[in-house]
Amino acid sequence: MLVFDDFDAWGDAVSGASLRLACDSVDTGSWTLGIVDLGGVVLQVASEGGGNLCYGGNTHDGQLLFIPLTRTTEHVVNGEPLDDDSLFSIPRGADFRIRVHKRSHTWCSIALPVDAAPASAAESASTRIACPPCSLPRLKQMVGEVVGSLLDRPAGTAAHAAAGRALVAAARACLPTSPLPKGTIGRPRLDRGDIVRRSMNLLDDSATVPTAAELARHVGVNGRTLLRTFQESFGVPPKRYLMLRELHAVRRSLRDGAAHADMVADVLTRHGIWELGRFASRYRRHFGESPSETLRHARA
Repeated sequence: MLVFDDFDAWGDAVSGASLRLACDSVDTGSWTLGIVDLGGVVLQVASEGGGNLCYGGNTHDGQLLFIPLTRTTEHVVNGEPLDDDSLFSIPRGADFRIRVHKRSHTWCSIALPVDAAPASAAESASTRIACPPCSLPRLKQMVGEVVGSLLDRPAGTAAHAAAGRALVAAARACLPTSPLPKGTIGRPRLDRGDIVRRSMNLLDDSATVPTAAELARHVGVNGRTLLRTFQESFGVPPKRYLMLRELHAVRRSLRDGAAHADMVADVLTRHGIWELGRFASRYRRHFGESPSETLRHARA
């Protein structure tokens, strides 16, 4: 099990998805990650030491299942809360939104082989799935058993392959055997997914973080629609989300700048920040250290 004291370093190690992450508050200050290859089935277990506002895309060849292990009802996926009898299904290439506000939590993901997915995997969009009675608790129990037995064992054994087959069978029992009915998500939710997708593309392509008004203009919606979309997807208004993305982007740049002669002011101005003192105060409140301390620690 890998242990991290930094959210961004932990996020870089997460497997199987392209992720845009923002930690909205630190609770315990420790993040862990374990990955087990079970002969084509990849089990990933993680604990997070704070909240996370996540947008991502499935980069596995097959279907990806996301399952909270603690604080289940505080996990909100594509705007819908999960419960003890539901999981989040993410088909190959689909994007997704997951949020847990301000609290430490644990989860697992199971990447299924292409030929292991049932007919429900034919869906192109990520979706919350209500599982048959008793099927999800059995799958969670099996995850715990696999982690306890094989996480720290050398990979590629017969036991790994057998555990992979058992995990696939338990996962299939949680999923519908026929495609989900069309239209169950509805036009407004699909539209909001597209708004988030366009917003993330702009953020990925921009050298500096835009304002909420600029984001709305680029996406082609009014401010109220953007507000509703971000509140549903991430539980925060766009201004707050953009501020968190900016904080994390600056933190990564400060660490990258440690190998060069960059000063804090150099990094901040490249990110379009001119109110240096005000930003430094916000940065300290969020990370518990000043930008200059981050740079100094990276150079140590």
